[in-house]
Amino acid sequence: MAGDDRKLTYSERDRLRREGGARPPRGGRARAEDEKRSRDAMKVADSLFTEEKGGQEGLELANAVRAAHGSTDLAAACRAYLAAIGPPKSAELASIFLDAGEKEISVTVLDDLLRQKDDATLEVEGGLKRQIRILSEDFDDDLASRAEELLE
Repeated sequence: MAGDDRKLTYSERDRLRREGGARPPRGGRARAEDEKRSRDAMKVADSLFTEEKGGQEGLELANAVRAAHGSTDLAAACRAYLAAIGPPKSAELASIFLDAGEKEISVTVLDDLLRQKDDATLEVEGGLKRQIRILSEDFDDDLASRAEELLE
C-alpha cells in the first residue's frame, strides 16, 4: 500500500496512524524541537485571542497594573504599560490608570478616552464617570478641561 506510487485513502491513513506507522520514530532532539515549535505556536495563538491590547505582552502588563493597584508601584506599572502598549482600551484599566495620581499618565489616558468618545467606541459610565467628574473639579486646568470634555 504505502510502497506504491498512489495516494493513500483517508481510511488507510487513519489505520496507519492507529497502528503507529504514520511517521518514522523520532529521536529526542527532533521531538524536543517539535514540542518547542508547538509551544511557540500556542503562545502566538493565545496572544491572538486575549482581550487585552498588545496580545500576551499586553495581558501580562495589564495584570501587573491590576496587581499594583492600591500600592506605591502603580505609577511605575502604568508607565511600563504605556511605554510598551500605549493607552489602555478598556474602561476598567483606564480607571486604574487614573488612580495612579500622576498628571502625565492621567492626561494620556484622558486624551485617549476623548478620542474613543469621538469615535463613538466609548460610553463613559459607572465608576469611570465618577472618577472623571472628580478630575473635572481638579485645580489643574489640563486635567479639568479634558475631564469636562468627556462629561459633555
